[in-house]
Amino acid sequence: MVWVGLIQAYLLLTIIAVLLILGAGRPHTKKWHVVGALAHGPPLIAAFSSLDVFASMGVFGIIWVPITFHIIFLSLETLAAVYRH
Repeated sequence: MVWVGLIQAYLLLTIIAVLLILGAGRPHTKKWHVVGALAHGPPLIAAFSSLDVFASMGVFGIIWVPITFHIIFLSLETLAAVYRH
């Protein structure tokens, strides 16, 4: 059952990524950077709130890879949204 939610989440992020790629070619990209930054929030919230679950499964070390990925891209998108072009 958990895998169904995981698949749904990553398919939704894929749709958001395609929209961000299409929107990146438009003149005013600030709103797309904000959307990109916000898209990394829910996976981070889910990962941080489930750290004890990952620890009990024995995969506590590997969860830091996606957490690091999302933190990096959340930071990049936030900087791009704040930075004046």
